[in-house]
Amino acid sequence: MRALIFKQLGAIETVELADLPLLTPEKGQVRIKITSAGLNRADTLFPEGRYFFKPQFSRLASTNIDTNYSRLGFEGAGIIDAVGPEVDYSVGDRVAITPLVLNVSHQGCMAEYGIYDANTLIPTPDRISDEDAGSIWMQYLTAWGGLIIDGQLKQGQSVVITAASSSVGIAAIQIANMLGANTIATTTSEEKMAQLNQLGAQHVINMKTDDYVTQIKHLTQNKGTDLVFDAVAGPDIRDLVQGSAKGGKIIIQGMLDRRPMDIHAGVLMKRLLTVKGFTLDEVLENPEILDECVTQITKGINTNQLTPVIAQKFTLPQFKEAFSFLKSNKHTGKIVINP
Repeated sequence: MRALIFKQLGAIETVELADLPLLTPEKGQVRIKITSAGLNRADTLFPEGRYFFKPQFSRLASTNIDTNYSRLGFEGAGIIDAVGPEVDYSVGDRVAITPLVLNVSHQGCMAEYGIYDANTLIPTPDRISDEDAGSIWMQYLTAWGGLIIDGQLKQGQSVVITAASSSVGIAAIQIANMLGANTIATTTSEEKMAQLNQLGAQHVINMKTDDYVTQIKHLTQNKGTDLVFDAVAGPDIRDLVQGSAKGGKIIIQGMLDRRPMDIHAGVLMKRLLTVKGFTLDEVLENPEILDECVTQITKGINTNQLTPVIAQKFTLPQFKEAFSFLKSNKHTGKIVINP
């Protein structure tokens, strides 16, 4: 089988397509023929050693690769084609791998097949095609966890979603709309403003040309925002703080701007603001919360309230073009690789 691997830390140019042995699942495991894998910014950071955890380089004795290597791919889905003992799933079941629960170095989803523990799988919603199934869980679980679990977003509240043309941003818009919140998206181009309006954002702010605080005061009748779901961070977070209502929350789920944040403690204290970091681990480490999120997201997808937006699809040999497209920041929605 073919899979994306890298043999040393470095830029995405170190990644290559290699032939690996097709393994057999053991007790409690299944083998999945992967039909789609979602591309995430984590996939560009991981080979560079800049993600929250580092690659583990090892080598299968039966492979013809002459050095240690790591696989790549944080989320994927497909069809079970072999099962080990003591597994409730059957051959032919459509499933996804819970993002970040897998050992990416050994089980990365940018591959034609993978061996996974059966207890880490999520049934694919009926309405999602095999070609798109690997694109949904990272974005919707992140958005649901940040907005609903951490942010406690409620009907009628105002929520700002920054860098909203990303897959997580679009998922957040859809979830907030489903809840009945007032959605305000931010982006950096006129083209993406039009796209976000079409994708359901009730209001869109261009961070390059608009005065964010002035716009927020206008859109919230001078109250300010109840919640900000932020993918950017950096020094411009001061605008998000200034645009927040008293008692408001800012949930940071990304670091597109890696410069230090510019926040005055006195402002946080005077206005009783909460600024909190969020990662998907908060959902994944609590089985009850994860089950509830999966149930609600599956319901939303099957009732057409949540619909993944696919920016473009690539084959596995086209991985270089896929990563280049991701780095360009010109896409809206999810980039998918179909092995």
